[in-house]
Parts: sequence; C-alpha cells; structure tokens
Amino acid sequence: MIISIDGYDGTGKTSLAKSLCEKYGFIFVEKPIILMFKHKYNCSYEDAMKYVFKAEQEIYASKSIEKITRFYNDAILWLKKYQKNKNIILDRGLLTSYAVTGSADTEAIYDEYVKNGAFFDASIYLTATDIERYNRIYERNPEDPDLKHPIEWHKNNLEEYAKSRNLNYYKIDTSNKTKAEVFADAVSIFDKYILKNKQIIYSDIDGKTL
Repeated sequence: MIISIDGYDGTGKTSLAKSLCEKYGFIFVEKPIILMFKHKYNCSYEDAMKYVFKAEQEIYASKSIEKITRFYNDAILWLKKYQKNKNIILDRGLLTSYAVTGSADTEAIYDEYVKNGAFFDASIYLTATDIERYNRIYERNPEDPDLKHPIEWHKNNLEEYAKSRNLNYYKIDTSNKTKAEVFADAVSIFDKYILKNKQIIYSDIDGKTL
C-alpha cells in the first residue's frame, strides 16, 4: 500500500508523513526522484541528489512544462514498481505534482499517469491559509524560494481535477491546528477509511461531503 501526503508547501506534509510512518510501521519516502536516481546509478543518497540537481537544471532550462511534469511523475510511477508489497507513506505524491504543473495543458499527461497507477491507494491532502503557510515556510527557512509564489499555486483547481477523476483523497485543513491535532485527524482517517477499505469518498475531517 502506498499513501501520499499532498498539499502546498507549508501545510505540514513532512511532519505528518513521518509521524504516520512511526505509528503504522510504514516506510517514509520523501522524494522518489532521488530514490529512483539512487537505484538507477547504484550510488549513495548524496550522490543521487547531485544527479537529480544536474538533471533538474537541464529540464528547467528546456522550459518545457511537459518535460518538467514527466520528470517528477516518472519518479512517482517508478515508486509503484519499487514498492514490491511494501507499505509506504509518500511525502508529495501526484496531487502535489499537479499543484505545481497541473493545468488544462497538462491534464492529459496527468490522466496518463493516473491510468498507470501513479496516484496509488489514497491521498491525505493538507491545506492551510496563505498567511499561515507563508509564516511556516519563513520560520523554517527565510530564504526558501517557495516564499516567492505561495499564492500562485492556488490557480490550478487541484481539487476539481481530483474529484473529476474520482481520486481517493481526504482533506485536512491544518490552519490554526497543532501538529498533534493534525496527526489525530490523520489517524482518524487512516483507521476509519484507508485501512478498512478503498471506497471512493471525499470528506474533510468532520465528515462533511465536499
């Protein structure tokens, strides 16, 4: 089983993913692109990061939104092959990728990856207000490049795409919540929905249909 923790930067994805892995005994995977390069070149994690950085420079220099989209989604899809019956919680899955490059121009590409199983079993999608996300990112790293575009990412109707494709996701608004409160919400989702069945359902943590 692979569950992704998705959302815009500053919503608390990494902290939640690690906490859920600790509770349920899942394997934590933060950036499948680095893991994929590590296996491809049979090298250390540090060397894989260097390979990825070089590849990213070439991809972004091309200014091709299709190449950028495929670059990261290929790694997400690769994780499916790597799984081999492992239980994984992925920090940043297909919905997070869509948050960055999703648009009318790339929907067909995303549909291709969804068809091939890159969405996996379910997603816990985290949200927060722009102000709260900005403050969290700033506290983490005042030089973070994501501070330059925290609001622009909202323009691509991520949830509209997920619903129209019947993607199995569960939404938690992390605004004004502590990490412990967000974790409790996610545990409720895991126990009530994800670990019991794979039924398509869209709900926030209060159970209200979205």
